[in-house]
Amino acid sequence: MLKLDLHRKSFAGHTVLEDVHLDLKQGERVAIFGPSGVGKTTLLRIIAGLDKRFVGTREAPDEIALMFQNPTLLEWRTTKENLQIFHPASDEQDIQAALSQVGLQDKADHYPRQLSVGQQRRLALARCFLTPTPLVLLDEPFTSLDQSLRQEMLTLTRAFLDKTGSALVLVTHAQDEAEALGAKYYELRNAPQNGVEFAAL
Repeated sequence: MLKLDLHRKSFAGHTVLEDVHLDLKQGERVAIFGPSGVGKTTLLRIIAGLDKRFVGTREAPDEIALMFQNPTLLEWRTTKENLQIFHPASDEQDIQAALSQVGLQDKADHYPRQLSVGQQRRLALARCFLTPTPLVLLDEPFTSLDQSLRQEMLTLTRAFLDKTGSALVLVTHAQDEAEALGAKYYELRNAPQNGVEFAAL
């Protein structure tokens, strides 16, 4: 379903990722750990197909849902429109059901600036899962949330994944997030010989 054989990724002649191999089956969930700056987001962008400038091969579904730490909402669109524009085939009932699932059923006509940070994150989560996709990529989406909201988001995400059967690649610093989502652990870490090492934990 997802097969990545990344031999080398460089920026301006400097190798930032090397010998990263990932083979993910439908419904499997993995979490990628590692210190800041080691290349986790770069790896996720390659998996998503946003960065094609690397040495290696990538096989992935055409339809992928991606959620960043920043909700990346369209500020000039309402909450409802932020869902509709990315999921044009969804009808009004689907949109309302998605908003209800994340507790935003009364915010359909609000703009992102009228929402709290937590509400913006919930909207981004609804956008990610409104139309089921074979693969979901999450780039530290729970960072900087207070504990209660983080737990709420994790519970929602686990429920969405259980419902859709999507495979998951999660970039995170927190082991408890991987545990809450039932993900296997992988680590990107600095290594003395080849710069970066990718290994199962």
